[in-house]
Amino acid sequence: MKNYIVTHTFKSKEAKAKMMEVTGSMSMEDMTKAMTSDNAKCQMSWNTPGDNLTMFCWWKGTDPDAINKQLESMNDFYEPHKFVECTDNIIDFNAN
Repeated sequence: MKNYIVTHTFKSKEAKAKMMEVTGSMSMEDMTKAMTSDNAKCQMSWNTPGDNLTMFCWWKGTDPDAINKQLESMNDFYEPHKFVECTDNIIDFNAN
């Protein structure tokens, strides 16, 4: 699978609040299941504070369509997702 950094932009402050409410009520196991399939798997997510309507996720997927399909049930919260494909060559500045 390929690596993608995906920018997710909420449609509104209310959409962000609702999404945070929904995910806040889910167990980590349920969230992992919702974000995982044979063709797409979320690796990490970064939420932004306050009224910032953008969040970022690192996905592994066969292609952007597979990730969009995995996110299908959540798309009412977001504008269309933006994808940037990344290589497997990672520079880990925390490695010792």
